[in-house]
Order: sequence, then C-alpha cells, then structure tokens
Amino acid sequence: MRDRHILLTLLLFVALSMKAQQKIVVSAKPDVILIEQVRGQQVCNFDFVIENKSQDSLQLDKLTMSVYDAKGQLLQQKFLDNNGTAPSIETIAVRQWSGAERHLLFNPFPPYPAALPVKTIKYEFVFSGPKGQETIVEKVVEPVAYKQKTALILPLKQRLLVYDGHDQLSHHRRFNYEFPPIKELGLASNFMRYAYDFVVVDAANKKYKSDGKADEDWYGYGAGVQAVAAGKVVAVRNDQPDNKKFDVPSLKTNALALYGNYVVVEHSKGELSMYGHLKQSSIPLKVGDNVQQGQQIGQIGVSGSSFFPHLHFEIRTSTDHAAEGLPSYFSNFYFLMGDKKEKVKRATVDTGDIIQSIK
Repeated sequence: MRDRHILLTLLLFVALSMKAQQKIVVSAKPDVILIEQVRGQQVCNFDFVIENKSQDSLQLDKLTMSVYDAKGQLLQQKFLDNNGTAPSIETIAVRQWSGAERHLLFNPFPPYPAALPVKTIKYEFVFSGPKGQETIVEKVVEPVAYKQKTALILPLKQRLLVYDGHDQLSHHRRFNYEFPPIKELGLASNFMRYAYDFVVVDAANKKYKSDGKADEDWYGYGAGVQAVAAGKVVAVRNDQPDNKKFDVPSLKTNALALYGNYVVVEHSKGELSMYGHLKQSSIPLKVGDNVQQGQQIGQIGVSGSSFFPHLHFEIRTSTDHAAEGLPSYFSNFYFLMGDKKEKVKRATVDTGDIIQSIK
C-alpha cells in the first residue's frame, strides 16, 4: 500500500512537471536555421515564437545561449538576465505574457566566431509567474551552413552605400510576422530576413546633390538595375507611380505589393531574386522572359513603401505569403574604406558598408 502511495505521488509529480513545461511552448522559425558567413563571423538569423498556453501572467527573466560541438563540448556561452541597474534582459522589447498570448522574440545572440565548429545551440528560458515561481524551458537548434546555388553579382554597378542590411538592428531583420495586423494580411514569415537597401553615392559618399528633397536630387534615381544572375522572370509590376505609397490591404492578395514596381527572377528552385521600388514604366520585361546576368531589368525609383530613391534587394524562396529570406553572397566587388579598397571574390555585405562592383 505504501509503495502504491509513493508511486502515485511520483506520477503526480511527473504530471505536474509536464504541465508546467507545456504551459510555455517555444518554437524556432524558420524550420531550417541557416548559418550566414559575415566578415569573420557565423550568424544565425532566426526567431523564437513563444506561446503562453496558460492564463498565468509570465515574465522572461533570463535567457542563456550555450554553443556545443559534435562531441557535446561547450564552445561558448552568453546570457541576458535581470542583474544590475539597467538589466540586459530589458533589451528584449516584449518579455511579458498576460495570460494566453503569443509573441515573437528575435534571437538576441546571432553572431559567434567563424572558427567555432558548431553542431547544436541550446537556449534556456527562465520565466517567473505571478507568485514568483520559476518555469524553465529549453530549446535546442541545429543550424546548417547556407550553400548558395547561384553565383551573384551586385545588382548595381555604381558606388553603393548599404543603407540598411539585415543585421540585428535593421528593419528588415525586425519584421514581426506575429504582429496581429501583419498576420491578418496572411504574411507568415520573414521574406526580407536577408534583404538590403542599396543607395547610390558619389565619390565623397554623398547620397544626393543638395538637400535630397526632390527625387531627382538623389544620385541613384533612375540608375539602371541589373540582374544578379541569369534566370526566368516569374513576377513583374511596372504601373505603380513613384509616389512612395502603396495599398496596404492589397498585400492580402499580392505579397509583393509593398515594393511598388518590382521584378522577381527565379535562378533555381527555391532561389529567387527580388528587386523592389523600381521606377514606373522602367521595366522592359514580362513574366516568362529569360534574363542574363548583368542585363538591365529596370531603374531605381520610389514606388511602393519607399521613403527615398533606393533599390530594395533580397533573395527569397518564393513569391507567396509563406516566402522566407535567404542570404546573398556577391562576387567580384570592392569594400571601400576611405583611401583603401579591399578586393573581394565572394562575400556578403552588411549595414553601413560602402561597396562597388568590379567592372
């Protein structure tokens, strides 16, 4: 009888423990987490979707990242916690769940040294409840190195400023597809996870001639955009005015609508290049056309959701609402650093870089 009581107690303890773990579900998105090589670092650009399945109010108090090799040996560990007068955990914008809610958390530890032989990364989340009780949830991911199928050149020949890339602070990276108004439009992932905004600059790295108020004042306005690789045109829009506006509800039926005028070229299955905010009537192409690498496919404009003349460029998996972004490794260009320039055979670029194609 006593043994049976002990067994029942143990079973109840296990059941309660499982229930405590299940009330918070942590998922990693996208399904395949890629490693991007960025200037001597490996970068894991992905998100956590955290769902509170209970009615309890919860708060994230600590997040620890532990990197392991194939033998299970710890290679690196970092954390955010609530220690100090300006706790590092506060750098996470949303860390409270008021009952049954679902929030997106951008991975706050994306880079680690290129030399680390990473196999798995374990994330430990520590939540506190309304009575101070702790709930610990672990999530393990196994990132894989991205292998680009197609050799790419830069989409512009001119001297360029990478005005916004996809680093941790970039608006491309911080696209919250769990935000209710975004979800209502049918967008289910970050299609611009690895996107770029390229701005043409002059020899002094200035973006415009005088004050930049007129579109024509920008050096890039009307500049020719070239295909980064050969492929087939799978989507085109050419009729949108250069007025920096777009119809938000139209995103429900066209996931590319925010780009105004655009061209999408398929290079291989699941690898498409997208060129957005192009100038009205500047695109000499139609769906089904084949293009060659370096062929002009349009001009820089300010159509769609664009504040100023620039080219929005991204590699993505499809043209629909479930599209995911993919990294871009460009070939044969220079990193420009004042009087110095570094010749690059193949690399990705990042926010703030000044670059130019090798002609």
